[in-house]
Amino acid sequence: IGHALRQLMRKVKESPTPVVNSGPQRKWMQLRCGNAPLRRVAWYDNCPDSALDKLLRTACRIGIETEYLLCEKGGLPLAVSSSLPTAQTYELVPTVRRASALEVAKAAEAGLSVPGADAVVVVDPVSTGAVVAHQAVHRMGLQVICVWSESIPEELKGFVAHGMGISHAGVLSHEVGEVAKTAAAVRAIGANVVACIVGCETGVSLGDALAEALQLPGNGTLKSGLRRNKYAQAEAVRSAGLEAPFQMQVDSIEGVEAFLAAWSPSPYRAVVKPVEGAGSDGVSICDSRDGVVAAYRALEGTKNVLGLTNYSVLLQEYLAGDEYVVDTVSRDGVHKCVALWKYDKRVYNGAPVVYYGMQLLAIDSEPRLAEMVGYTASVLDALGIRHGCCHTEIMLVERGPVLVEVNCRIHGGEGTWAPMAEAALGYSAVTAMLDCYLDPAAFADLPVVPSDFSVHVMEAKLRSPVAGVLKSINEERWLAITRLSSFKSACVMVSVGQPIAKTIDACSASGNVNLQHESLEVLRRDYAAFHELVEAGLFEVH
Repeated sequence: IGHALRQLMRKVKESPTPVVNSGPQRKWMQLRCGNAPLRRVAWYDNCPDSALDKLLRTACRIGIETEYLLCEKGGLPLAVSSSLPTAQTYELVPTVRRASALEVAKAAEAGLSVPGADAVVVVDPVSTGAVVAHQAVHRMGLQVICVWSESIPEELKGFVAHGMGISHAGVLSHEVGEVAKTAAAVRAIGANVVACIVGCETGVSLGDALAEALQLPGNGTLKSGLRRNKYAQAEAVRSAGLEAPFQMQVDSIEGVEAFLAAWSPSPYRAVVKPVEGAGSDGVSICDSRDGVVAAYRALEGTKNVLGLTNYSVLLQEYLAGDEYVVDTVSRDGVHKCVALWKYDKRVYNGAPVVYYGMQLLAIDSEPRLAEMVGYTASVLDALGIRHGCCHTEIMLVERGPVLVEVNCRIHGGEGTWAPMAEAALGYSAVTAMLDCYLDPAAFADLPVVPSDFSVHVMEAKLRSPVAGVLKSINEERWLAITRLSSFKSACVMVSVGQPIAKTIDACSASGNVNLQHESLEVLRRDYAAFHELVEAGLFEVH
């Protein structure tokens, strides 16, 4: 048997190499169309491109009159060809029908929405959300449908900066538990809706649910509970093996006592804040156990700046370090950092975390910023963020970057920072967010991190040490501010004859000034001079 086997092996070796079948190769791909389930299609690599095009259109129910892009992950468009590699997942994105600049201008003059253009839904279009809606019309040539969530207070609906108002294709008010009804009402408007965007913190949960109901790109509802509840966020991050603060969510004085028993650093410091909030509203930094109890009692059962009742309160370790913001835009799970801001927060009017300003940073301006961006991307993955804008606050402490909170919407503050970012980088979170939803090729072209600034920029906050009815603004000091070498623009939120509040958080600031200069040294000098002028006193009240 051994001799026969050796002869057989010799014959195999001596036989000519077999000819490999060079016939057509069968290939397949998975297609993602909005939030619809993945579709799988197959073809042969020598089929006509037109046949593959017809196959893709049929699989995604796209008519012959509609143009589309076939994109790889991250939005980079590919040519539709039978030579595409097999076993890949692609996204099929219908191109957006836009109105011309002339059509937009005529419609705006007549107080109308742009006829014939595709539409985007903006949930709670206030603050920076109003800026997004304005750019959707005037930059992208689209219609905007306003959907008010059940969470937004009536008084917040008018929080739209001067010049940012638009005519909506429709205005809807959502009712609790009626997502299907709201989605039907959106469809009944008759516009082709191509995106559902969150404009404000109050709209985060509805934005998830409505995008899902309309089968538009979004983050789904499976992890929606993590995207508003700051306690749940940190626990999800911890479960993913990332650094997170020690914390407890409490709804009774017994819960507070349990926290005090478990957390006893020396010297004592702890943070008390709403579980769902914004703009440092209701945040206390306590340097004693009695202070924690008092801060809890002050929050318990009150309404926060978003109009939400504080049924539960978050108690956390105090993170000693510098605070940063990592603004990101994501598409199909690809996260891009579109801005890095370093906060300047100080004690003012007895409040512990009053915004003095913030500086836009390039990725190489500090040694640990790249680590912070990588940490933030992992945090977004842990929260199930695959699409849209996030505004993530991070403390850089001795043990590394640690999450403060993720705001699963665009950076607030009425978007006054956006022109500064565009001057430095050529884009902002506002433009990048619209590109993420509406222009995958433009999103693919965005840098992964901010670098190579054209100019250096800082935002400086106007603060008031007094409350009452504003009698006057000191003309000499205001003139000195406007004559700073780096002065670019100002947004003053108070006016003579109207009430002015003492500044104790972001929401009670009196406005801000944008500073911009080619020289970082000049910029920092002017920032210091600005705050000296503010401290000297700008506002006189009755």
